[in-house]
Amino acid sequence: MKRLQNRIAESGMTLPVAAVYAIGIWAIAMFGGSPSFFAWPQMACYVAASYMMVELNNSNALLRVRSRMVGATFIVLSCMYISGFQSLIGDLGLVGIIASFLILFSTYQDQQAAGKTYYAFLALGCSSLLYAEYLYYVPLLWVLMISRLNSLSWRTLVASILGIITPYWFVSLWLFYIWDFTPLTDHLSDLNSFVLPANYLAVTLEQLLVYIFLAVVSITGIIHFWQYSYEDKIHIRQLFGFFIAVNLLTLLFIALQPQQFNAFIRIVIICASPIVAHFMTLTHSRITNIAFFVILSTCIIITFINLWMHFLNF
Repeated sequence: MKRLQNRIAESGMTLPVAAVYAIGIWAIAMFGGSPSFFAWPQMACYVAASYMMVELNNSNALLRVRSRMVGATFIVLSCMYISGFQSLIGDLGLVGIIASFLILFSTYQDQQAAGKTYYAFLALGCSSLLYAEYLYYVPLLWVLMISRLNSLSWRTLVASILGIITPYWFVSLWLFYIWDFTPLTDHLSDLNSFVLPANYLAVTLEQLLVYIFLAVVSITGIIHFWQYSYEDKIHIRQLFGFFIAVNLLTLLFIALQPQQFNAFIRIVIICASPIVAHFMTLTHSRITNIAFFVILSTCIIITFINLWMHFLNF
């Protein structure tokens, strides 16, 4: 029995409506907040990121039915984190991470895909020039290439290392030309920027609301997926295993190092989007129908609470 949530999830209008909603949120942020709050480069990054999430779904058939819920979910969840609108560095890093995942997924069960692996890690390497902490994902991706993508071989391992090194090699050429390696050493020193014990007093209400909401909907979606994963193809189960691993470990890392919230919450949103979309699209009970609207309403409420708090700060 198809309920209202399923008709919405499978509707061709869902993605356009989500896009209009995002434009409205951006417009409110622009006219109601600081003049510097809104900028075209940031919006261009979000448009590119949203398009790539749609392509990530289409190229891998993440949902068993024809649906654009992955892209729509990403758009709505991204709007919830208002502070993310302001950071061009963060937005460029977001695009780089999605590009890395998109290319890496195309190497599924192909241990000869050295070229694609190189470009996937090149995108990650470029993102790490913006946030050095993104290099933490390199060993995790190697493990997932073994356990989930079955694409790691000596060829792809070397290709991944070269992909990570390439952007740093170009930067080093410039630094060698000006004979000043301080920017690079200072940048890489961020890899050792652990704060122990964690300083939770610096966590803002906006960050706390976004984190709790994403953690709850992610765990809800993960439990649902684990219960009904047998209905998906092996390929899809492996890809969702990839998303789940990155999602849970990133949530854990943010909980242990909350000062890294701005850099890593975008990756949680990337991974939570297909997980939540899977739950919203492929459940059919009366309870999940209610849960669909509770999740959607809560997300919108948090979005406007965060908007209101930003207006108060300006």
